[in-house]
Amino acid sequence: MEKWDGRVAVVVDFAGTSLGLAICKDLVNHGLINLAKTLAKENARGKLYPFQCDVSDEAQVNPVFRWISEKYDGIDLLINICNSMTKGLILDDDNTAALRQVMNTNIVGLCLVAREAAKCMTQRLPERKNIGHIIIVSSTVGEKIDLFWHDGSKPINALYPAGKHASKAIVEALRQELLYMEQENVKITAISPGLVESDTIHDEIGKEHTALSASDVSSAILYAISVKEHVQIHELVIKGVGDFL
Repeated sequence: MEKWDGRVAVVVDFAGTSLGLAICKDLVNHGLINLAKTLAKENARGKLYPFQCDVSDEAQVNPVFRWISEKYDGIDLLINICNSMTKGLILDDDNTAALRQVMNTNIVGLCLVAREAAKCMTQRLPERKNIGHIIIVSSTVGEKIDLFWHDGSKPINALYPAGKHASKAIVEALRQELLYMEQENVKITAISPGLVESDTIHDEIGKEHTALSASDVSSAILYAISVKEHVQIHELVIKGVGDFL
């Protein structure tokens, strides 16, 4: 992790989840200048600047990254947790607003943030272009389209797996675009956790099912960004022992 000391990281966390907080804490403690949504950490090696914006709204996203570029000459690390979830089904009545929210956050928002982050990475000074990394936090439901059942009565979160499935294609598309732009020094990794404590899904299906802690997922992210320069972790799936998803 020494290579990240003094570097600039952006953590995009929808709704301030426990996972986002754990990642921010770990990064700041490892000496990164971390621009994140929310965290109050004193006496850390790095610095923290909190911002609030709607990731699906370009008019809110662009000024944040513009501020970063002006103050810190671009960024070195993006960790993107665009994760909106609804209990509704695709075939529910009057669900258009819910459908748009999930897709706008989990797909459009993911792309907007990745686009602006990639621009910021290309603007860095030559001595800072030796490393760069984009982490997209997806989900195991993107691997297996399996709806969650509540009380054995009906499936829920029907559109959520579709968004996470799409995020895997977006990750690979970004990888190929970065290579085309001759930004091969910028790595991209998909981190796909299963059940995580305090997640809405975990609350819905019951506490008896094995779940990861937020720090477990953060540790996986730290591993992905700490490998040697010639190594790239394309995808990392992390699940609790006994997780059936």
